[in-house]
Amino acid sequence: MAAPPEAKKQGPPAYMVSFGDMMTLILTFFILLVSMAKEQAPGLVADGVGSFIVQLESNGLNGTLSGAERRAIFDKVRQRFGLPPKPEDAPGEALDIATAKELLRTEAAEALAPHDEVPLPTLASFELDSAVLDYNAKRYLDSLAATLRPAAGQVLVLEGHAADTQGMDPARERELAFQRAKAVRNYLLETHDFVDERVEARAWLMEVASPDDPSTRAVAGRLVTPNPPE
Repeated sequence: MAAPPEAKKQGPPAYMVSFGDMMTLILTFFILLVSMAKEQAPGLVADGVGSFIVQLESNGLNGTLSGAERRAIFDKVRQRFGLPPKPEDAPGEALDIATAKELLRTEAAEALAPHDEVPLPTLASFELDSAVLDYNAKRYLDSLAATLRPAAGQVLVLEGHAADTQGMDPARERELAFQRAKAVRNYLLETHDFVDERVEARAWLMEVASPDDPSTRAVAGRLVTPNPPE
């Protein structure tokens, strides 16, 4: 009696091959960058890897990790390189903030470079510590909807603002800013049928105005238009 045929072993999904190739190429590119650097400093490499991991952990949205969480990631990476943790006043976090200080430059907007931008100040205002669109804010957006609607190839970038007025945690502050931008985005998508891919919600990382300034409780925007090819 013949032996029953062996069941086929389930292999990895097909996309893993492409994913593995991509990660290998990224690693190789990173090694090349490090090898060509004028200064071969392990601390710089550790800081670069730490910044990369922070972005992965926050899914590309800066400000979703607290300062303590970012420091823990940097310290863990430095430990792998045999380096001591940085002092709290060292520029470890400054490196991460500098890479994302202007969150206006979203991936969607950068993909359109070179481009023109139309600033759209104060599209919606919010109550203190709130991300709820009130009646007046909705009516104002209704009146602007026709001019805000991005055409094919354009991106409407919505920039949420929030300032620390009552000892708010910085991570909560940035999350509130993002929720405000998201509230405006959702309203335009659901009420005025804006195209999902043409509207981006982002949080403003660092407020420069006084917490008493109404602009720190608002959502501004930019309508980004690519320049025609020459």
